[in-house]
Amino acid sequence: MITLEITLLIIAYTLLVITIFLEVICYKKNLEFLETIALTFSLLLLIISLTISPLMGKADAIESTNIFTLLSMILVGLTTPLNTLKERQHNLSPLWKKSLFSICIGLFLMTIIGYFTNTLNYLQYPVISFLVLSIISSMLFIRKSKPIKKYAHQEKMESIFSIAFLVIVPLSILANYALPADNHVLKIGFTLPLLFILLSLNKIWDDLQRLSLFNTKLVPKEQHFKNFSLTEREKEIATILTKGKTYKQISEELHISMPTVKSHASNIYKKCGVKSRSELTVLLIS
Repeated sequence: MITLEITLLIIAYTLLVITIFLEVICYKKNLEFLETIALTFSLLLLIISLTISPLMGKADAIESTNIFTLLSMILVGLTTPLNTLKERQHNLSPLWKKSLFSICIGLFLMTIIGYFTNTLNYLQYPVISFLVLSIISSMLFIRKSKPIKKYAHQEKMESIFSIAFLVIVPLSILANYALPADNHVLKIGFTLPLLFILLSLNKIWDDLQRLSLFNTKLVPKEQHFKNFSLTEREKEIATILTKGKTYKQISEELHISMPTVKSHASNIYKKCGVKSRSELTVLLIS
């Protein structure tokens, strides 16, 4: 059992590192958000801290509690809603973000103070409650809201993972931390590593698909043109834009002026609800 658990952890570590690497590449191409990278990194820190937790705990403290695990939980509790709201359509006030950061800063300071005052065993409960509420509220928000056009293709898979997170993550954390140590044998178990592995595989596959869209042999799908009501000239220019050509090259190829190209490009971006060539490529080819 321990061998299988260690194997799953190693696989989870490896896949999360690969995921972060691909996300950074996508971020440089304006295909990914910084909040997504932060979330993946915090998940990696969490699973690492859960692994080393028994080695770091004090003898007179609850076995499953240490400062690294609690701080990682706070980070996950912060980055999960930040990433969710970045990828979804909403009209929430910026006040929620300030409130979220205030709560996290408060928990961070309390955890650090608790480490030096030997009270971490009491602080685990507010931290766990914050993490569970953060995950549940974020996943419910995914179920109730629509993604921005940049992430519309992920809608079905995000719904599946939101259900999985709603059920598995809170139960796993509560089982590992809220229950007495003699009620469970394994510190990590199989649920969280398996969930992280599935989440990483899905994210890796999605990022590879998005990066593959920059293949000049690929062309936009006709149905996408109809969905966004592009004119024939706009279809022509949009197709060339997805191939990476500059406005000057488009102007020379179609024998039209640069201002005309820019005007058409602006209309295309507005109709498709995107802000850059990379977002347009993902939208029209995916």
